[in-house]
Amino acid sequence: MLATSCKEVAPEVIQAGAEYASLQLSSTSVVVAADEQSRSIFVATNRTEWQAVSSADWVDVSMEDMTLTLYFDPNSEDTDRTAVVDVTAGAQPDVAKLRIRVLQRGTGGADLSAAGTANCYIAATEHSYNFDATVKGNGKGDGYTNYIIANGVKIQGATYASLAWEATFDGDKTRSTQIIDGEPLYDAEQGRVYFTTGSSEGNALITLHDGRGKVLWSWHIWVTNQTPKTSYGKRLDWMDRNLGALSNDIGDIANRGMLYQWGRKEPFLPSYVEYMEVPKHSYDEDYNLLESEEEYYAIQTEIERVRTLVNLNNTQIGNGNSPWAYVGQVPPVALSAPGNIEYAIEHPTTVLGCRVDIPIGEYVFDWYLQQDLIAANGMMQQSQSYLWGDAQQGTDYKSIFDPCPPGYAVPPCGAFGTLESGYACTYVSTEWEVADYGWRWRGGNGDYFPSTGNLDVSGLIGETSEKMLYWTAESFGSGASGFGKSATLFVAFNDVYYGIYPILDPNEASAWYSYGARCYAAPVRCVKEN
Repeated sequence: MLATSCKEVAPEVIQAGAEYASLQLSSTSVVVAADEQSRSIFVATNRTEWQAVSSADWVDVSMEDMTLTLYFDPNSEDTDRTAVVDVTAGAQPDVAKLRIRVLQRGTGGADLSAAGTANCYIAATEHSYNFDATVKGNGKGDGYTNYIIANGVKIQGATYASLAWEATFDGDKTRSTQIIDGEPLYDAEQGRVYFTTGSSEGNALITLHDGRGKVLWSWHIWVTNQTPKTSYGKRLDWMDRNLGALSNDIGDIANRGMLYQWGRKEPFLPSYVEYMEVPKHSYDEDYNLLESEEEYYAIQTEIERVRTLVNLNNTQIGNGNSPWAYVGQVPPVALSAPGNIEYAIEHPTTVLGCRVDIPIGEYVFDWYLQQDLIAANGMMQQSQSYLWGDAQQGTDYKSIFDPCPPGYAVPPCGAFGTLESGYACTYVSTEWEVADYGWRWRGGNGDYFPSTGNLDVSGLIGETSEKMLYWTAESFGSGASGFGKSATLFVAFNDVYYGIYPILDPNEASAWYSYGARCYAAPVRCVKEN
């Protein structure tokens, strides 16, 4: 398929009715092996004059008739290298231009998808990588959402890849341009994406587009030089840090990792501000305030001051091209499966808030759908849609939307405790011990779980340094307290629970205070797949 150029022309200089310069190439991206010597590209233009210029001394060009031949010096380095070749046709002021992106593979490039495809890949700094970009996620089920029926599991129609964003855990953002080195490149013949990491650890998102720019899929690149390890607890092997984190050290903002709206594969950024001690009110064992009125207001003023400082939405994109959209974003009205999944895939940097303008029975807490899948007739209901997979322990439950890397999955049902029939949550505080800016799971694997903060249903960051909120893949049952919610580990009134924070009084729904609402964005602690 020929690539068509944009024109650089001053219309007032060209006579009326004249044919503007045009230019087409058989390819505008080239991926070659380290020892490949040449590659030919066919040129079509309505001008007799055309030329090509290389940006790198290891790429030479030759033009004969309507064929452009690129000649390459061998690459003896471990990492890939890139160049551009600019092709122009015509003469000023009527010039047509196209750019060919060239990637020559190094001797040490690694296939990240060799052990299986996923939505997240772990990479090290200053290395070259590639992965299979023909399959969505792990290529398996879609959690009974009908997405695969409507859209398939194969990625088709892709033409180019781009860097959506890159970010690392530095308050001044100076290193956020050093996660990915240059632009990723998509090879349509092989169906693969190639990229090279930079000098800094951090996270990035690579998007794959069709010819009109539509995002077809995206992949989270987790750049860390310390490969995550696992430890055993509650019949599961747990990753030693949050998904996307660079450490699990107490007080280190790099321990926060990424935040995820429940059921989505797209990561969002936590606050970039250092952890801070947030004052607390003193209560007796029945939660009666012990302070005087003056003390209460003084403490409350300080609480609000610190919260304002520590909870800042992170808008780092580095050298990426997709700005973040956190606040005030709502998905389209979706009343049937596959709902807003395709919309979410096409908008990987947009937090999809909960709609409040659709009075459909119960209060809506979900970005995915605004009503039951098949109504309340005993069939599958919207609150039982398994976007991250049918998460029963001992089963192969991971879906194509799971955000964890190959070999890992979002924790399954009962990961932090067993939900008793008829209860929205279960008390698990006896298994947890308070630590600085987080809790330690003494009753599980003994690891530390930091208070990373979360994005609430409006897209605002909150509770950084204060509360703990961690997703599982478990979808909570139907009913007023479970509509559009999923099970999470959470802290309320300084006690730890597993399940959802129920709304017992419908009049409180407008406060949106409901852990388990799928519009929340919270961290994930991945576990080994069965």
